[in-house]
Amino acid sequence: MLRLPIGLLLLSALCACSGSELVGIHLALQPDGSTIVTTRTLVDRAAAAPAEALGTGVTWQRGGALVYSQGTTTELAQLRFGDDSLRFQPRLDGEPKTLRVIVQRGANAGWVKALTPAANIRRDLAKVYDPSGKTREIADQLRLEVQGLTEVVSSSALPAARGVTADRDGKRAFLVIPAATALENGPELVWDISWK
Repeated sequence: MLRLPIGLLLLSALCACSGSELVGIHLALQPDGSTIVTTRTLVDRAAAAPAEALGTGVTWQRGGALVYSQGTTTELAQLRFGDDSLRFQPRLDGEPKTLRVIVQRGANAGWVKALTPAANIRRDLAKVYDPSGKTREIADQLRLEVQGLTEVVSSSALPAARGVTADRDGKRAFLVIPAATALENGPELVWDISWK
């Protein structure tokens, strides 16, 4: 597990994500049927950053970290994040290869809580992330991404919901959901992906 001090979030965002998509889940399907799972999670006040431990003459008041974690699952259908609010239904042994992801919405959606803290904490951490005050909230966009072994044919999500985008790029399909939309009550989203 890798922890980055909040000051490095900007660099991480510029290198890896667009906009405020700092947090999310990346799935990389493997030829042997396993899946490499990588998460990016914003946490409030992780262990002291090196700058805090080595800095003198300052009283540190606030901090957070973007935590990267990676592991492997042999059964994608069994992958969970605290509850059944994010479910994977793969059909990868036939033609076409498909993956359906059921994304539950609501205030208690465990998959959202696994990736980002509450809105008030995201706003507080934004002041640390961007001392200029231009950024009002961070980690307010959640990105789910699946990388397959072949070109993605389709990536779509229904029903339509405020700010939700499903798209594809080469072997990658992605779904971007505003945290506010994910946490408000509404019908679950069904994200369907297919590959050649």
